[in-house]
Amino acid sequence: MSQDELPKEEVQKDEEVVDEDVDGGGLDEEDEEEVLTLKSSDNKTFQVKRIAAKLSTLIETVLKGDAKAKEIEVHKVKSDILELIVEYLEHHKGVEPKDLQCPVRSTDMKQICEDEWDAEFIDKKDKKMVFEIILAANYMDIKSLLHLGCAKIATEIKKLDQKEIHKIIEEEEKYRKEHAQENEEKEEAKEES
Repeated sequence: MSQDELPKEEVQKDEEVVDEDVDGGGLDEEDEEEVLTLKSSDNKTFQVKRIAAKLSTLIETVLKGDAKAKEIEVHKVKSDILELIVEYLEHHKGVEPKDLQCPVRSTDMKQICEDEWDAEFIDKKDKKMVFEIILAANYMDIKSLLHLGCAKIATEIKKLDQKEIHKIIEEEEKYRKEHAQENEEKEEAKEES
């Protein structure tokens, strides 16, 4: 039977198999064990397996541009936060966790997260740290961690009255202004040099 006589589904399956052979079929064992070095904004380095790092679109994009890259600078993330992100990436081993329920219907992260580790990971952080994780996850384009941090903030907001909600918003605005000032001062210092 020629390919013209085969049903469309069978022809597509054959073509997909050919495509996989051309691609190499994905990461081989050597790539799974390969270690990358991530460098924080304050020049501290952290090791992460390449397979785990694929949850970050930023890292994947860098690696697509330079497949041989072994060290990646993460300019906008401080070491204390990058360390937490590496911990998160290593736990998930490159496998995207299931989406969290939206809208958040509980104030208990263990009821929201399918993976209990995620709930414990984010519950141990104070609000300021959660906001920093959210900003870093957004910068590194780690959607599952970004959603986890946002869900944590949502659970905190659900527990509060109106006055307390305004206080959180004010804290976030203050934090952004402080960072904006720090960045402006750094830029001015560079220009003066």
